[in-house]
Amino acid sequence: MNIEPVILCHLNFNNIVLKTQPTSLLLLSLAFIAIFSACEKELDTGASEKYKEQLKESYRYYPLELNKSWIYSIDSIYYSDNLGIIEVDTVRGIYRETLVDTFRNENDQLVYRCLKEKKNVNQTWSVLRVYSLTVLTNQLLRTEDNVTLVDLIFPIRSGSRWDTRVFIDSDANYLIRGKAINLFKDWPDTYVANEYNGEYNGTATPMIDIIDVEADNNIILYKSSHRTYARGVGMIRKEQAFFTTQRTEDPDLPWEQKAEIGFKAIQTLLEYK
Repeated sequence: MNIEPVILCHLNFNNIVLKTQPTSLLLLSLAFIAIFSACEKELDTGASEKYKEQLKESYRYYPLELNKSWIYSIDSIYYSDNLGIIEVDTVRGIYRETLVDTFRNENDQLVYRCLKEKKNVNQTWSVLRVYSLTVLTNQLLRTEDNVTLVDLIFPIRSGSRWDTRVFIDSDANYLIRGKAINLFKDWPDTYVANEYNGEYNGTATPMIDIIDVEADNNIILYKSSHRTYARGVGMIRKEQAFFTTQRTEDPDLPWEQKAEIGFKAIQTLLEYK
């Protein structure tokens, strides 16, 4: 934690007269101890208040309020190898995530239930699943389909790093459109790449960019994942991609043309209400 060099106590040494008597020296020593103890206490109090304010502002990057909803568009493209034939499926949907309830878990931690729905062609909504958000002082945990990830840490600062996979087996396979993908293997630490003033709904808004995985491109594998959050709103964009291929004869070919298994998804906030 960085503490700004603010001078909290001023000592005028010109007005201090040193005397040789033992009693005077003892009193002077006690005076110095009292003064510096007061300075240290004042400094500790100031640092504590600053930390609390940083926490408060950080929590606003994922505002949690019952009955609030995020509505997203998600554009996805999936690649699947079906007996040597590469099938490509493009999907676009509108999804709503609503905080519907809270409870305390076995560790007395506050947990929010979030209802995830998909918009139908007749403008009604179909329930897909319920996931949970667990609120800790310094972390926000997201549990969906029995997978718990550390979504954010607090306070949020540029350069902050953490292991988003600490609660899962990073070597486990996950089914994506019926195909097993080792999605989280060799993920590095997630980190806050940027803090800046962006724009949301025409209003200047503090934002952060979070990198889960830098674009990692080798001859048989590509993966990347990054998110953007707006303070007072939540996540406004997420882009994630994972491709694999054994077609290595032309390494410069775009992944959209050589992927055999994988996906790319772009999630964009349409409305927060």
